[in-house]
Amino acid sequence: MTDDAKRAELLGEIEAIGQAMENSSLSSLVRSLLEIDLTIQQLKLLTMLVVSDGMSGQRLAQELGVSMATISGIVDRLETQGLVARVLDERDHRVRLVHATADGREIVLRLSSSREQLGREVLERVPVDDLAALAQGMRAILRAISE
Repeated sequence: MTDDAKRAELLGEIEAIGQAMENSSLSSLVRSLLEIDLTIQQLKLLTMLVVSDGMSGQRLAQELGVSMATISGIVDRLETQGLVARVLDERDHRVRLVHATADGREIVLRLSSSREQLGREVLERVPVDDLAALAQGMRAILRAISE
């Protein structure tokens, strides 16, 4: 088998393994999502605020592709739950910026860390020799990305 054929075969196998891993971990992610008492729109908005804190209602509406009335309702409900706060914009007192509170950040970070925790739990069950091979492969990928 030529190097090109072997490379193509290995790439196909790696892609299939990656897809199988994604499918297997999906149920854990869904479980984490179902534990959170938020709608998808609320979670999207909260995640946006964690990534880019201090957004106006107008910008939130534009980013989510919804009306200002819809954003107002979403922010009202999140504010009632203590997950966001409205604060006057120091540069323009006509504008109120929406910020994620510590509790709001905690929810988004918990979702993110649940996936990392799953990965850690799985890796702890992998034999040391296989972990060494995985680390070597990941270093090779990092080098390829850096070039």
